[in-house]
Amino acid sequence: MFSFSWVIGCGDSAQGGSTDDVQVENVLEKVELILDGSGSVTLDVIDGGEIGPESLQVETEGGKSVISLGENTSDDYVIRTFTSRLAHDGKVSILGNEWDTKLVCEDSDLVKALVKEFLSTGNVSGDVLT
Repeated sequence: MFSFSWVIGCGDSAQGGSTDDVQVENVLEKVELILDGSGSVTLDVIDGGEIGPESLQVETEGGKSVISLGENTSDDYVIRTFTSRLAHDGKVSILGNEWDTKLVCEDSDLVKALVKEFLSTGNVSGDVLT
């Protein structure tokens, strides 16, 4: 079971919300809105136990997304992120934060696939988020 929060846009014009009634279609609708503009989507696992994935977050601006998954291990809290093997060294600003370009995903289909995977399994493949 999940809770879901989102912010569409950034700055004074940003609008957001949250719900515990998580429907795949509604989540993907918000993901599409941020991919077309800017914003963030966060999915939190409710009652997932003490060990395992806890939260998936996508932050997007200008077609560039940073995807992170917070996970409790037996002795630590780990953040797994998307890492591009093709990106060149550099920085990019997304929602006012500076990110290494290697952490940026520009494939909107992959972003949507990862969100769907998290909603259906409660996790995302370690091959994609390392």
